[in-house]
Formats: sequence, C-alpha cells, structure tokens
Amino acid sequence: MAYVALYRKYRPSTFDEVIGQDHIIKTLRNQILQDKVSHAYLFCGTRGTGKTSTAKIFARAVNCPHAKENNGNPCGKCSVCATTGNANLDIIEMDAASNNGVDYARDIREKVQYPPVNGRYKVYIIDEVHMLSVGAFNALLKTLEEPPQHALFILCTTEVHKIPATILSRCMRFDFRLVPTQLLAEHVAHIYDAEGKAYSKEAVAAIAQAGEGSVRDAVSIADRCYSVSSGKLEYRDVLGVLGVSSKNSIVALAKAVLTNATADILTEINSLVSEGKDVSRLNKDLSLYLRDLLTAKVCPNANAMLMLPQDVFAALKELADGVTVKKLLYAIDKFVNIETALKYSLSPLMLFEATALRVACGTGEVDYDGLDKRVTRLEQLPHNLTAENRSVYVVDKTDPKSIWRGVKLSLDGRQDPLLVGVWESVKVSFNAEHSFTLKCTESTFWLIENKYKKILQTEIAKFFDGKVVIEQENVPSQSDIDKQLSQLGTNVKFDD
Repeated sequence: MAYVALYRKYRPSTFDEVIGQDHIIKTLRNQILQDKVSHAYLFCGTRGTGKTSTAKIFARAVNCPHAKENNGNPCGKCSVCATTGNANLDIIEMDAASNNGVDYARDIREKVQYPPVNGRYKVYIIDEVHMLSVGAFNALLKTLEEPPQHALFILCTTEVHKIPATILSRCMRFDFRLVPTQLLAEHVAHIYDAEGKAYSKEAVAAIAQAGEGSVRDAVSIADRCYSVSSGKLEYRDVLGVLGVSSKNSIVALAKAVLTNATADILTEINSLVSEGKDVSRLNKDLSLYLRDLLTAKVCPNANAMLMLPQDVFAALKELADGVTVKKLLYAIDKFVNIETALKYSLSPLMLFEATALRVACGTGEVDYDGLDKRVTRLEQLPHNLTAENRSVYVVDKTDPKSIWRGVKLSLDGRQDPLLVGVWESVKVSFNAEHSFTLKCTESTFWLIENKYKKILQTEIAKFFDGKVVIEQENVPSQSDIDKQLSQLGTNVKFDD
C-alpha cells in the first residue's frame, strides 16, 4: 500500500478529535443535538486550523441518524457515514479556486433543488470561497438567503475580508483560532506514539513551536522529522530538519549584540551567512531567541513554557540574568521592525548588520532617533496649536523663528488685529552679538516705537533673556530705483 502522509492519516473524523477549537465544536455539536441546524455557515481562519476537516465532520453528522446517540459525532458505521468521497452524493465538496466563474455558481443554484439521496441534508462544502468572482457571489446570493429546506452550505476561507458583506450577512460565522503550542505538542506526541516512534519531549516541543499554531504544519513537520533518524528523535535532529540557524551560533550572536561586542557581531553574522543562512531567517531566529531570553528573565516557570533541554535552558538563563528587561525589549523591537524591510531591501545583509550594531550601542533606556523626532515636533508645536490649547507651548530658544512664533501665540490672547499685523510684517534673526533683532518697514517701525515696543519686549523676554534690537529696513526710494534703471542703459527692455 502506498505511503499516506501523517496529516492525512490522522485527519480528525469526529468532533472529539478536533483540537484547539472547542468554542466552535461545542456550538456545532449542540445544534445537532437540538435540531437547530442553520442553512449556511462560514468557517474562516488561518491555514491548518481545521476548517475543512470540521466542515466534513459536520456534513456527515447532520446526515447521520445516530449522531445524537454519539454526542453529535457521526457514528462511522451507518451507510451515510461509511460512504466517502465522490460516492456520497449528499455531500458535494467544491474548490472555488479552480471553479470560480458565474457558470459554476449557476450550476449550484440549479442542482441544489434536487433532494438528497440518502441523508437528511444535501451539503455543499465550498473551499477557498473568497476566490469566487463577483458574478459568482451575486449568483449565490438568493440561494444562500432562501435555500431549499434540504440544502446546507458550508463556506471555508482563509481571507474573510474578501467575502462580500452580502454573503457574510447570510452566513453563521465561525472564526478558527491558532492552536496553542502545548496542544500541538500533545497532538504530535500522540501521533508518534501511535506510529511507534521514539522521541524526546524537547524534540516534540520544537516541532510544535515550528508549527506556529497550525495543526497541519506541525504534523507535516513531524512527518519530515520521522525518518531523520532510525532511533530516538532528538532536539538537534529537529533543528537540522527545520534548517534553523545553529543554536550555538545564535547564542553567540545574541550575546555579542547584548554586550556591545562589535567585532564579534560582524564575525558571527559573516560566519552564518557564509554557511548559506538566509538573512531573513537569521533575523527571525535571533528575534525568537531574544524572546526566549525575555521569557527566562521575567517568568518564574520559564523552563516549563519554553520546554528546552536543561543545558540549553541553563545557558539561556545565565545570559538573561546579565541583561536588563529594557535592553531586551529594545532589541526585540528593532529586529522585529526590520522583517518586512529585509524582504525588499537591495542589501538585506547590510540592513541586518546595521540594526545589530545599533542595538548593541543602545541601552534601551532612550531611543535617540525617536527622541530627536519628538523634540523636532515639539519645536514646531506653537505654530500648530489651536486657540483651545494655546497656553501650552514649547519654544526652541536657539531658533529666532521659534521664539517669534511663541510671541505670536501669546499675542493672540490680546485680540489686537493691528498688533498681529505688526508681528507678521517683522523679520527676526540673531545678529553678530547674539541680540534678538527685529527688522521692519518704516511704518511698522513707527508703530513699534510709539505703541507696541514695551509689549513686544515683555513677550520676547519670556523666551529670550538677551538684548532686543529693533531696526528699520532700508527701503530704496523711487528716485534711487530710477537711478539704478538709468544705469542699465537704453538697450534693456522689460516685458509688461
């Protein structure tokens, strides 16, 4: 007999075998027990969490005459349960990815009128339903809203945001969650026990963590690891199958980054890249190891959470004890933030090296880049403030324009339009003696000297404690302009 992949061989056949989705299984089971089955369901969630498997179980359970006697599960013995695949005419499985046209939806609408052959319901399972075209969705609308009493639709999708709202409102929606690592580890261990494969607890934990919440991914990885050794499956065997960067190299790199060993950082990165390690994968491995360090630093039961070999955890704990929580958070934040940039960077290695060196130089106490941006924003704040919060402003005393904006904000409360006009016509600067200089036209100069000089000096003094100089700009007279024009000669022509 041909070999069957583990994820197919151990695919759940009853509700009791579905793991990590108790909030959904309980509802579906009760609907069967109470004869309150709806006409349309939408199963959405990430890959490998059990959407299609649950749909198949539910389709058999609603048609099984002994489901209530088995706590909502299909009995697996009756003629309805025993008939599988295309032989079961009452359960139609469809792939919307390859059949997404409007003709496909019209065919469903026409054939749904025919009653079931053996069971109580005629069940349509449409996988990857988000791939249907707009026309196909529109063709299904009326059928989904008012189907025949014997019809039941189960729509499965990984991208629920692509489903039209008109379809969503006609379905009972269930969101499948990522499965916890502990449950995945128990599931993989159960499969290995059934297959007679010896394993270490740490190896199974590594497989579960690599699954990242997906049952199918975890079981597929377990399938790959199954034959890596004829004897007991060890932790290092799993790391080799996954292609994860050597833990010893990651530990050395993390230690160099956290202790500001610049030369060691570049040496370790160069060594790993020379071995063929992908930079994006290296960045992810380092981020995960830093996360483990943080867990070991703050959690009293870290060893039970991480499920690492004792010697590996001891080295992890020793390194974690020598680093502050702020430094670890700072490092994790920096490396996680460049994940997307690494995919599109022309030189991902340089970006990763620069980030590692920047993290090594920082302490996590102050983010200098962020601080610089905030200071710049605060310096510009008076110009942007509204009347409601104008009493709160920040002025850069080294910038004459910032000081003058602060004066404007203070003058707004006087409600003197002429004074505001004076403020707008003045040019400010620092002269050679670092005096605050106001340059203005003849009329503005007269107004300041005779009416507003004391007010302006008082307001400026709030932000600048040096000397204030008021100067009149030398505006050329008409005769001076005519004289300059005559010097240009008669051959010069000015366009109107």
